[in-house]
Formats: sequence, structure tokens, C-alpha cells
Amino acid sequence: MRIDFYIRRNPKKAMIFRSKFSSRALVIYFLIGIGIIGVVTYIYSNYLIQKIKKETETTSRLFAEFARGASVDEKEKLVELFYKEVIEKIDFPVVLTDVDGNPYSAKNIKQKNLRTAVEKLDKVQNPIPMIIKHGADSTLVGYVHWGLSPFTKSLQILPFVETIFLVAFLFLGFWGYLIYRKSEEEKIWNSLARETAHQLATPLSSLVGWLEAFKGKISDDIYSGLNEDTQRMKEVLEKFSRIGMPPRLVKKEPIETIKKSIEYIKKRAHKNVEFFEEFKPLPVIKFDDILLGWAVENILKNGLDAIGSEKGKIAIKAFDSNGLTIEITDSGKGIKKGSEIFKPGYTTKKYGWGLGLVLTKRIIEEYHRGKLILKETSSTGTTFQILIPKAEK
Repeated sequence: MRIDFYIRRNPKKAMIFRSKFSSRALVIYFLIGIGIIGVVTYIYSNYLIQKIKKETETTSRLFAEFARGASVDEKEKLVELFYKEVIEKIDFPVVLTDVDGNPYSAKNIKQKNLRTAVEKLDKVQNPIPMIIKHGADSTLVGYVHWGLSPFTKSLQILPFVETIFLVAFLFLGFWGYLIYRKSEEEKIWNSLARETAHQLATPLSSLVGWLEAFKGKISDDIYSGLNEDTQRMKEVLEKFSRIGMPPRLVKKEPIETIKKSIEYIKKRAHKNVEFFEEFKPLPVIKFDDILLGWAVENILKNGLDAIGSEKGKIAIKAFDSNGLTIEITDSGKGIKKGSEIFKPGYTTKKYGWGLGLVLTKRIIEEYHRGKLILKETSSTGTTFQILIPKAEK
């Protein structure tokens, strides 16, 4: 499951998770992970040591019996000891065959057909010939076909298991580091947005007071324009103050919100910019009225900035494509670094903050479980696409 998908599906939980995720949690993760790796390595290494120690002890006992020189009567006991300590304890597959390859004895073989088992064993290990020497002569009496024991196989796969475990551990650690870094970046931008709203609230309140004082002393058109802009500034401050807070989602058609944002931008565009609107029946979605309107405005403002003072046009399409789709196309100069536009701080404007599209992307993808896409861009224009799923019934 991808991180972005989880965030879009669970915006509130994602914000809580990010707020609690810190460098301390990352350090704790690495300490616990290193501790687990150490404990598992110690336990398994101790098991291997005990296994090898036991086999070495058995071999040493047999060597001691042979080295002391057994009598004729003791040779039978020695053979019996060898059988009990070695033959009976064999845990690897083995098949004995005669010179012609006919199997006549087997141990730890699961297949009923011993010839098939012999073929499989010979593909992995070369058979050992059984030769009886008579002075200078020797006679081949058969072959020992053998395979690896479960213990040996476990030793073979151990490096791969350790490598996979280590890679997974480092991957999760790196994933945690990315989340931590992203959460720290967002904390900075969220704090900056809320602090901006806080600092502007005081002069705005004063401006509202002065506006009321001038009421009746200036023309109605000027007063209406100033009052409208003042109310708009209040809305902007509310938007900034709500960054990082849970959205206020309502279930309805978004057509009025979209049209309201377009009308606001139209009033602030110069006369050489033409607007083309195409609205088809829209689906019911869950959205925050203020935040969705802000997202649409941000993209429209980017289009105006791209067009500049030249003659241009902006086309807005809204339709149902198993969910809400809004396409905004401008005839501006395009975006040179399309892959950079959603990164905090990136801007092509002289006094830009590089926050507009970052906040827009967050509004659409995290708060509305949608997608903001730079569909295409060139020297003749740019198209952004907003996708928001239908509201669940």
C-alpha cells in the first residue's frame, strides 16, 4: 500500500500520524530493530555452535576408539558404535546403488521411486564410488548418492534471509526518515501559513474599522469594492489559518463553488484575457467549500501569471468522469520544470513563496482524496486537472 494512497483515504489519521512521528520515534525504531537483529543472530548462532559442537564430539569419540587400537572382540562393539552414532543419525538423503545403478538401500528419501530420487540427488551432488582394494587391485562395488541435510540447507539460505531482512529493515527506516522529513517540512509551511494569518488579522481588523468610518463619505462603488476585497482578505486569512487542520467536508454538487471562484478571478483579470467555461452535470462529492474554491483560484491565478500582460485565454471544463473532473487550460508560456512545481519553495515569480501549488495539491489529494495532475505543458499553454471521487452513498 502506497503512502500517498493511505493519506488520501485517511486524511485525519494521516495528520495525527505525522504529528506524532518525530526524530525520537525514528531513533527508537532503529534501536529496537538493531536489538532484534542482535538477539536473533545470537540465538541462531548459538544453535549452530551447539549443532557443530555435538557433531565434533561424536567424530572425536569415534576417532578415540580407533586410535586406541581395538581388540578383535571390541571391533564388533566399535562397528556397533559407528552404526549408532553415525549411520542411525544421518539426517541427509542417501541412496546406495550397485555398479549398474540399481538402488538397494536408502535413508531419508521421500520418493517411492528410488531411481527418480537418485537422478535428483546426482543433479546436485556427484555420487561417491564404493571401492574395495585388494593390495594393488581394486573393485568397484557400487555408489553412494547423497544430498544436503536440512541443517546444511539452512546454512546455505541463511545469508539470503539475513540480506532480505536487512534490506527490509533499512527500507522501512528510510521510509520512516522520508515521512519524518516531509512532516518537518509541512510543519514549517503550516506554521508559516498560520503565523501569516495571525499577523495579518490585526491590521485587517483595523482596516474594517476604517472602512466603516468612511461609510457614506465615499462613493458607493468604491465602498462596495473595498468591502468586497476586505471580505475576501478575511476568507484568505481563514484559509491560511486552517492549513494543517481537519477539513469541513459537506456532501453536495460543487458547481456553485467552482463558478464563484471563476467569477472572483474574472474581476481581477485584465481585459485581454478571455474565459471559456463548459459545465456538464456534476456528481455529488464530499468537499470543503472554502478549500476547494481556494484550490481552483490558485490554478486560475497561475494561469493569469503565465499569460502576463499579453492577450490570452483560460478555459475551464467541469464534468463527471466517475467522479468530479475539473480541467483548467491557459494559453501562457508554459512551465519549464514541470517536475518541480509541487515542491515547497519552488517558484518562478520574483516575490513568490512557492506555496500555491503545494497547498493546492495538499487540499485536493489529502483533504479530498483526489488527485491534482499537471496534464500537459508547453510554450503555448498549460493544462491542470483536478480529480475528486464521488461521495459514497
